[in-house]
Amino acid sequence: MNFLSSGQMRTWDQCSIARGIPGLTLMNRAGAAVAGVVARVAGLRGERCVRLLAGSGNNGGDAFVAARCLHADGFRTGVRMTCAPEALRGDARAAWDRMREAGVPFRVLADAAAWQADEADDPLRGGVLVDGLLGTGSAGAPRGTVAEAIRWMQRAGRQCLVVAIDLPSGLNADTGESFDPAVRADITVSLGAPKIGFASPRAWEFLGHLEVVDIGLPVDLCPAAGATPLQFIGAPDVAGILPPRARSSHKGDYGHVLVIGGSRGLSGAPALAALGAVRSGAGLVSAAVPENCLAALASLAPSVMAHQIAGEAGVLTPAALAAGIRPPKEFTVVLAGPGMSANTATAQIVESLLQDPPPRGLVLDADALNVLAGRVELVRRAPAVILTPHPGEAARLLGATVADVQADRLCAARLLAERSGAIVVLKGAGTLVATPSGEVHLNLTGNPGMATGGTGDVLAGMIAGLWAQGVSPLDAARLGVYLHGVAGDLAAWQGSEASLAAGDLGCFVGPAFRWLERLAG
Repeated sequence: MNFLSSGQMRTWDQCSIARGIPGLTLMNRAGAAVAGVVARVAGLRGERCVRLLAGSGNNGGDAFVAARCLHADGFRTGVRMTCAPEALRGDARAAWDRMREAGVPFRVLADAAAWQADEADDPLRGGVLVDGLLGTGSAGAPRGTVAEAIRWMQRAGRQCLVVAIDLPSGLNADTGESFDPAVRADITVSLGAPKIGFASPRAWEFLGHLEVVDIGLPVDLCPAAGATPLQFIGAPDVAGILPPRARSSHKGDYGHVLVIGGSRGLSGAPALAALGAVRSGAGLVSAAVPENCLAALASLAPSVMAHQIAGEAGVLTPAALAAGIRPPKEFTVVLAGPGMSANTATAQIVESLLQDPPPRGLVLDADALNVLAGRVELVRRAPAVILTPHPGEAARLLGATVADVQADRLCAARLLAERSGAIVVLKGAGTLVATPSGEVHLNLTGNPGMATGGTGDVLAGMIAGLWAQGVSPLDAARLGVYLHGVAGDLAAWQGSEASLAAGDLGCFVGPAFRWLERLAG
């Protein structure tokens, strides 16, 4: 999915209207899509109260439609407006008329003093706040009443979940620059396409979880994005990657993943990876691990077939692996690395896998990457490989520093994919999926609560499980990082970021699939 400028979005809207799609129809679709996201996230938190802030433009019109939809669904809904209804024009006025006729309560707070008095009269204690103040057409720092409304939202947002319509008010759609004041959203529902400023890391603190919703703009009218390697991983793109399952299907139809990993003191890593493979839909999952990992496997992923490998001092060796399980090339996908130690034995196992790989391919993670430091070209021995490094592992593979990688993550991901000939998943805030041809995809689901041990193991397992089901390695990586981030966000929205643990992700992979289905439906 291409990132578009505000001017390109304007052109797309105008061309769609000129073709015969009424502007009010597009507004109704946008507002209904926002209402759907709000309803789902409110349900996760057990909230029934939604307050929407509306400006005078079309962004406010989207908020009026969302308010009407939520009101009809039984939410306690109220709208705060920065202008009197008489100041509304065109589609926004029509949307307000329908909202008023539906009986949605509203308040007009047309100056700074009114916003301050409103906060004193009705302090917020929880619920969901929806930002419909400013759209992509706004320029410069917010001023006057709108600025006061944003400050009101900043204070209220400490107690509430904040959803932004199209973009957070106070954020520049084209540069990602934030002005003072600006809304800091938990979720941004971008309409039609992601805005080009969202690709800038300086925008991410304000966007939160970014979703793009289809509002029916004709694809053939979408402006060309220009020469950029960066694509956005959005729900409309990844929703159709996994086809529906046939009623007559069986576990053999969905692939067999083998996880190779574990060592003394790192028993949880292969178990979390196996859990990710199971939850992402692999038909069968096996794990080749030392004895000390068996209990973690039984606890976290009891449906996994565990094979005890009699390694040396709790470390897997090529000989022990060959004696303890059938050849890895007989599995659909092999994931190697979680919980292994970076030693000569691990290097020998990885080299053997690259020399004689399974039919679909290899996923290499953690110490299976570290043993390739300085010789990442060995990966080219296998026809299909996905590498899943965090910045430290990427730095070792490239002979660089972590600071180098983080200073230009796009360049690092492309360079590593080019050198290795593999699909590269560079983990971290704004996870990147890069191909050897130079194509790069950006994921903006997920949250800081996922910065904890083991979440990367779950991701590697999810990618392996998706790949085993027959999709391409690029699609497995794109869908894997998207669902992994959504699972983390669902866990955080229902609980908290601070308490999120890697094992929680497994519980939310199923709901993440459902989240995607509803967005795409």
